[in-house]
Amino acid sequence: MIKASIIYEEKRILTAKFNHPRSDDYLHYESTIRIKNSGKTPVEMILKHNGTYPYAAPIPPDEHKIKASAILDLYSKMYRWFKKYGYVIQ
Repeated sequence: MIKASIIYEEKRILTAKFNHPRSDDYLHYESTIRIKNSGKTPVEMILKHNGTYPYAAPIPPDEHKIKASAILDLYSKMYRWFKKYGYVIQ
């Protein structure tokens, strides 16, 4: 069986704000998006915490990997993951 090769890779910094009107807590994650040429879930995002921890807001895990079948699926899964901890993407 041939191993899937990476056809696209992108690195970005994601900023998420704690979803409370009186809070100024932010998280910064370094994200790497990879798209492979085959497989059931060819799109994946690797998140690594990059910054200071918030003062009073809950802290998500330092590293997380999200796999999806399409880019739109990936975005909705990432949005739900941050929302689970009370954050919204900025």
